[in-house]
Amino acid sequence: MKRLFILLVAVISVNVASAQTFKDFVKGAVTQVLDSVTDGKATEIMLTGTWNYSSPAIRLATENEVLSSVASSAVTSSLESKLVKAYSLVGLKEGATSFTFKNDNTFTAVVGKRTLSGTYTYDSATHKLTMEFSSLLKLGKLNGYAYLNGESLDIVFDCSRMMDFLVSLGSKTSMLKGITSIANQFDSMMIGMQYNK
Repeated sequence: MKRLFILLVAVISVNVASAQTFKDFVKGAVTQVLDSVTDGKATEIMLTGTWNYSSPAIRLATENEVLSSVASSAVTSSLESKLVKAYSLVGLKEGATSFTFKNDNTFTAVVGKRTLSGTYTYDSATHKLTMEFSSLLKLGKLNGYAYLNGESLDIVFDCSRMMDFLVSLGSKTSMLKGITSIANQFDSMMIGMQYNK
């Protein structure tokens, strides 16, 4: 029993060190457990509504699924810093970006001065989120993943697809080379945005 307690304390200590606060850690853990128990239905239910951009999101993936948020490190901090700059060039920033997902599987996105719209599908078993844009920018279909993370929603995409999306919105290719070089240091890195209601 004593070993189990020590192991539990050690696991919590390691995880709390990478979370901003203990409260954030608990919320994140609770939503992950809830989502796991409901086979992703919790995210599906919570997805509807308006979500406001708060920060970049970075997750690692396996062949079959996106695993978890990447723990803080010098490399991921550098990547987040570069993402903030690249995102802001195309209007992806706090107070200027939001997604509204409706029950009829339509969405509206505000990105800076642009308003984009389209349809979406969400597969709760895999967390796969597919958004098809019906805008003049010809963004087409964007496949990603949506995960609850405490009170936040992480929407992440394959790194190369996210780079294409940023270029379509007007970001400079030279600015994105630094992001790609950092992301290539990890296998199957997914990048995107974190939103709050």
